[in-house]
Amino acid sequence: MLDLALDRRLPGFHLRTQLVIGDGITALYGPSGSGKSLTLLAIAGLIRPTSGTIRINGRSVFDANAGIDLAPHLRRVGLVFQEYALFPHKTVSGNLSFGLPRGTPKSKAADRVNETLHLLRLDSFAQHYPYQLSGGQRQRVALGRALIGRPEILLLDEPFSALDPAVREMLRQELLQMLADYQGTILLVTHDLQEAYLMASTIAIIDGGKVLQMGTREEVLHQPRTRRVAEHTSAKNILRGIACRDSDNTWDIVWRGHHLRVDGPEPSAAGEVEFCIRPEDVRLVWPDRVERRVNLLRGRIVHELGRGLDYLLFISLTDGGDPGKYDLEIQVRSRLYDLMTLYVGKEVWLSLPPDRLRLLAPDE
Repeated sequence: MLDLALDRRLPGFHLRTQLVIGDGITALYGPSGSGKSLTLLAIAGLIRPTSGTIRINGRSVFDANAGIDLAPHLRRVGLVFQEYALFPHKTVSGNLSFGLPRGTPKSKAADRVNETLHLLRLDSFAQHYPYQLSGGQRQRVALGRALIGRPEILLLDEPFSALDPAVREMLRQELLQMLADYQGTILLVTHDLQEAYLMASTIAIIDGGKVLQMGTREEVLHQPRTRRVAEHTSAKNILRGIACRDSDNTWDIVWRGHHLRVDGPEPSAAGEVEFCIRPEDVRLVWPDRVERRVNLLRGRIVHELGRGLDYLLFISLTDGGDPGKYDLEIQVRSRLYDLMTLYVGKEVWLSLPPDRLRLLAPDE
């Protein structure tokens, strides 16, 4: 388990990270410059926070008030850098050996290196240099160097950021297979939301040096707490309406003249609110089934973007024909697009499922 509360001030930036992470893979997701890599470097002991604490499985490796600041090699942390950072002048065996704890006897070190080579399927490459290896082999060496010391925490700093999509997918699956037997906490840093979703069971969203929300990947994607979280998770439809109670004393949101029912947390008071719905959660409704739906709207397709397997449709609820002005963005599979004979200019029925609408709290 990793438990940290960090504070580090830099010119023009303030890192204030708080995280509690259990075993398994957690993704620290955010844009460039959000504080992701700084957080990893602080955990590894490569930079010193101004104040705060870092505990690994209950063991303090940093505590500013208590004067504790363990050296990197004493923290039992493995770190895989961006682009792997292998030593070009060392062989595969030499790179792996560098990850062993200081003072490891030579005979034991050789056994550990051979064991790791076998685990990584690199036995025949022991005397090769990094330039002689493929991208997947270099990744395995970097991971082996991080794991050979049997760390309690494994840190992965954007390990796929410089790769093209096809290679990235292949190496992602290979990495997950290699990590399947690792019993510990893994923190993956990434600016790719899809990568965070595919690799991690838990996602923490960081921006401006602060964790905005943390939860399961489904919670973070479908239950964003604030506008900033909604923006970072591609909930494109961020809307503004008026919260009010209806005749049954239940809460509705009035938007574009429509009374929308929203499941989940209620607004704290009547008045202006922000809410959101993801493009893939908006439902197109067949004309003969409109009576069965709630939160029903009628609009016109003013613009479309075909992406092969699906379409993005931009819907206006008014009669305007300007493709730059629309009220909702929806995602539709190509098969449904063809079945419903959709096209720019066509009028369609839409439903906003109450359990997919999400009220947003004000950003701090």
